[in-house]
Amino acid sequence: MVAYFLRRRGVPLVLSSIPDEDFSISSPFPRAEIIASGLLSEMESLDAVRAMQNDAYLKLLRWLQEKRYIPRLLCSAVVFIVLYLFLSIAIPDPVPIIDEILFSFLGAAFLWIILSRHDEKSSMMKKMFECVDDSICNASVIVSEGIKTIEDYYDNLLSFSPLETATMIAQHSLPPLSVREEWIEDFRISLLRHLKAADSKIEHTLKRIREDKNREKCVTFLIHQVTIGNLDIPDLALFLALSSR
Repeated sequence: MVAYFLRRRGVPLVLSSIPDEDFSISSPFPRAEIIASGLLSEMESLDAVRAMQNDAYLKLLRWLQEKRYIPRLLCSAVVFIVLYLFLSIAIPDPVPIIDEILFSFLGAAFLWIILSRHDEKSSMMKKMFECVDDSICNASVIVSEGIKTIEDYYDNLLSFSPLETATMIAQHSLPPLSVREEWIEDFRISLLRHLKAADSKIEHTLKRIREDKNREKCVTFLIHQVTIGNLDIPDLALFLALSSR
């Protein structure tokens, strides 16, 4: 489990590879590492740990939901059938089928929600999160010149206005960025995940940048996304610079 800590102007950015980790009960959890440009302060360490803990909790929750999906589905199906048969036989009505299906569906959905919440508080979930949390809280900090290079590049991007950055993106003329680290591809994937979490239309934006031949329209589109949408244009520029290495 790896987290990348970037010191930016304002709020630091923490990217982690936890969503891509393959968690399993039988296999030990990997040792957590935080890659940064220098040693972290107490507050910075806390920010990194909290970000990793949030990613770990969401990852474990999705893993457990997938693992328990079939049992929950079967239980809900049984409840649906039992309720449907009971309502059909015990409560005659002038409009058959419709109300039986409705109440049976509501009963099955209610059971699904109850079982999902039970899974969140199950002993398996608690045990796995404790193991992951222990690894995260004891994470080692690795100082990397590559992160320092990325931070300097990001600071340089912030010296440009959104219009200037959008123009460079549309013209494919961003300043070059060269980082020769074995983790750089994982960093790039983590950054893309961060962009997707902030802006659900980022894939459309990337496609528009690749395919739009009218640079002026592309610049206008990017500025519109920054102004009206949730596009963080320095983060986008950093991702594109890493993608064009």
